[in-house]
Amino acid sequence: MLVAVSLFLTLFLGALGCILLVLPWKSWAAHKRLVRFWRWRCLRALSRAEQRHKLEKDTADAERIQEKVLLGILGGLKETDYGQKHHFRDLTDVSSFRKLHPLTGYHDYKDCIQQILEGAENILVPGKPIALVATAGTSGAPRTVPVTAHSAAERFQQGAMVSLEVIHSTFPGALEKVARFSVPPSICHSKSGIPIGPYPSVASYTEQLYTPDVPSDPKMAAYGLLYIQLLFALKEPGLTSLETSFAWLLLRVFSILETQWETLVKDIMQGRISPDLELPQDVRKQIEDNLLAEPRRARELHAQCEKGFLGIAKRIWPRLQVAITVCSGGSELDWQLLRDVPCQGVTLYSPLYCAAEGLFGVNISPTAVAPRYVLCPRSAFFEFIAVGVGAEGSEETICLQDVCAEKAYELVITTRDGLCRYRLGDVVRVTGFHNKSPIVEFLYRKSQTLSVRGEQVTEDEFYRVLLRAVGLWPGVTLINYCCAESGILGHLSGGSDPHYEVFIAVKGARDLSEEQRYKLDQVLQEHFPLYKSFRFKGSIGPVRVHLTSPKSFYNLLELSSSLSGAPLHTIQPPRTLRYRELAESIRKQVLS
Repeated sequence: MLVAVSLFLTLFLGALGCILLVLPWKSWAAHKRLVRFWRWRCLRALSRAEQRHKLEKDTADAERIQEKVLLGILGGLKETDYGQKHHFRDLTDVSSFRKLHPLTGYHDYKDCIQQILEGAENILVPGKPIALVATAGTSGAPRTVPVTAHSAAERFQQGAMVSLEVIHSTFPGALEKVARFSVPPSICHSKSGIPIGPYPSVASYTEQLYTPDVPSDPKMAAYGLLYIQLLFALKEPGLTSLETSFAWLLLRVFSILETQWETLVKDIMQGRISPDLELPQDVRKQIEDNLLAEPRRARELHAQCEKGFLGIAKRIWPRLQVAITVCSGGSELDWQLLRDVPCQGVTLYSPLYCAAEGLFGVNISPTAVAPRYVLCPRSAFFEFIAVGVGAEGSEETICLQDVCAEKAYELVITTRDGLCRYRLGDVVRVTGFHNKSPIVEFLYRKSQTLSVRGEQVTEDEFYRVLLRAVGLWPGVTLINYCCAESGILGHLSGGSDPHYEVFIAVKGARDLSEEQRYKLDQVLQEHFPLYKSFRFKGSIGPVRVHLTSPKSFYNLLELSSSLSGAPLHTIQPPRTLRYRELAESIRKQVLS
């Protein structure tokens, strides 16, 4: 029923849009507002009436739903090459699937994905996928995974629709005027015409939630795009929500505001874009044709920016209620910086736990301090590998109904897109349950663990240690960081003993003394006895701390996007560099 209603709405609204295109240009703005209003009303009704209710029913019967989902996946994939090779036809229950199908990683699918790229059909999924999504990995190596139309629709209904309902019910009116900041990705195609790029959108009418997109051009740099998006957002005093993919991107927007506010205010005052901003001439003309001078708004912005940037978001947009942006793992520092300075007084909401490989959970408690996600029993079949003391090296999995609160697990997924018992590499902690489905908190990515002698310092553990060390430097605030094992850098790291190379950007210091730098090594030794033992024996050298600029980390993100093929806005901050070109790039930008 929901699919039928969605299809009707899409066809109806699409037809309405075609009619509006032939209306006189002067009435376009009014009609666009009308369409936006009706589309939002329909979307809100769908979300409130169906998807949250379905999540409640699913989580109340999670074990049965999980078995139903798995059998549906196996039935849908049994005629594919992969399904025939692994005898999906003979797998009739959860037990036989877990017993007979091995755990897998990306390397198990490389040949299949290469066949799909070359035009072969029925390899991992029936027919052809609607897209190959570039994963936002941190290794630098290009990776893609297939996505089917069914999965894309389910992701929208189970994820986006539920989170919209959560926002609507928790923050009434917050979706009236939303500004989205993004960097439009470049999309290429495989030999057989399959799009390769970001996760496909299946509901174009949700675009009407956002303030109008400004003209752009594929040749525009990310900085120019964000500057223009910010310019138009600043012109809207009535904004109620901000949205970006990851917290680092929203922090980048406020960084542009802090450094360029006088230029932005002047552009709004004059209705023209600064000649210093590099833009294609045709794009500049398009934008300036829609950029009316607003002296009154410019004066308001000037007065607020002059006061500083603590709580600036709420001061320039008084109706602002929520900033919607994903926070997980490596984004935690950016999340905290947003909360402490520009978005002070604004709720930060991380709506979904998802990746290129699928949707996993939705956050139904937007006002909680730390984002936690209810696993969606219908989105994938979940298994869990225990991690921590006593579980080292274990590959035994348990099912969703068998996990324990306050325990950490590596997530294993089976999806409709052909990934079976796939080790995602994410480690989560179960913090409780919503009905009978686990609520999880993201901890770290296994690929981001530091180890030069087998000592195993995880991503979140290193972040806590780094924060404590920086806290011992008076007046200094950590702005950004990443690290690498010395072997990645080779001769550039200096010294013969393996060690950690740490790159940081800070506020409150132009240089660091050797004593300050050594504090990090001392704190590491305090927290990790094995690391301390290796340091005492001389088999691990001292940590080397390098000071670099905030801009170098944006350069690193852009390089990571270029190397991996993943769109820039889907890249998570790489905290532990596994790719030599990334490590060399940041090393060459060291200030001291």
